[in-house]
Amino acid sequence: MLQKMQMKIEAYIIAWNRAETIAMTINHYKAFCSRVVLFDNYSDDGTRDIASLAGAEVNTFGADGVLNDQSYLDVKNNCWKGSDADWVIVVDDDEILWHPNLIEELQFARDSGATVIHPQGWGVFSNDMPTNEWTEIMDGVEDNNYSKLCVFNPKALTEIGYIFGCHQAKPKGRIRLVNKLFLLHYRAVGGVERLIDRHHAYQPRKKKSAINERWGLGSHYDEADEQKRIWYHEQLEKSVPLSKAGYHF
Repeated sequence: MLQKMQMKIEAYIIAWNRAETIAMTINHYKAFCSRVVLFDNYSDDGTRDIASLAGAEVNTFGADGVLNDQSYLDVKNNCWKGSDADWVIVVDDDEILWHPNLIEELQFARDSGATVIHPQGWGVFSNDMPTNEWTEIMDGVEDNNYSKLCVFNPKALTEIGYIFGCHQAKPKGRIRLVNKLFLLHYRAVGGVERLIDRHHAYQPRKKKSAINERWGLGSHYDEADEQKRIWYHEQLEKSVPLSKAGYHF
């Protein structure tokens, strides 16, 4: 298990209907964070209760039954403000910050004066689900679209400046970027039908959001199921263990 060192790290997590996996996410971050805060978009499957039992602070946001990207954006751009932590981590519930020497890398980044960390995105693909920890499964492919600026020093920035989707940001403040860490994205584990079912659940919620409909936000949820199956199997075929992907740890 990761050991907390002389740093204060906080995790802020957004979720909706993740009863199956939210405990794994919270347990991952609790291993090295002094505070884990969940922002839940009115789950109706027990996610909030499970998160609370796992030790997270639980809040709700947005509107019940509505997937509104503006609400997600507002949470991520503001939830960390006022924190006195050395690092805050702002992620979705299926995004796992990882490195074999994570605490040492965070401490080195802090001590070297870095204020924003730019992790390497890694899409995880598997027909199986992990049982106890997300990182039981790490086979996947490099995915720069998920190299999000999700780790930063809240005392050094006035704004993180995420734009819709939070795949890009325009931070304001004392900025010194470092790389080295990984952001593992677990949306495509448990088989492609699990992913498709998730997208089907998003579709009616998205259609209730005027801003999503106006700007076409979340339009990938509406792609044809067969197209998703083809994409998934292509990515699964390309997948390799992260430990054998040529990175130098």
